[in-house]
Amino acid sequence: MRVLLTLIAFGMIAIPALMMLAREELPRGRRIGRALVVFLAPAIALGAIQSVPELDGRALSYPNAWTMLRLVLSGLALILPWCLYVWFTARR
Repeated sequence: MRVLLTLIAFGMIAIPALMMLAREELPRGRRIGRALVVFLAPAIALGAIQSVPELDGRALSYPNAWTMLRLVLSGLALILPWCLYVWFTARR
């Protein structure tokens, strides 16, 4: 079950990055740069969660509130690539 959830999470991150990479109306350098931003944004968000002691599960006060915030931020990290993809592909 953990493997399946990990594959689903990776797919939610990798699919928008691959879709950004496949766009042909942009030059190759911009496509690669934007695809890297889309792919690495969740890693940066999850790294921020791991670097804050309260969000890492070592909260001394209000542990339930910190756990809820950690869950919300983790969920947002999985949605972030899709938001960035839509933002990058929006017509100006």
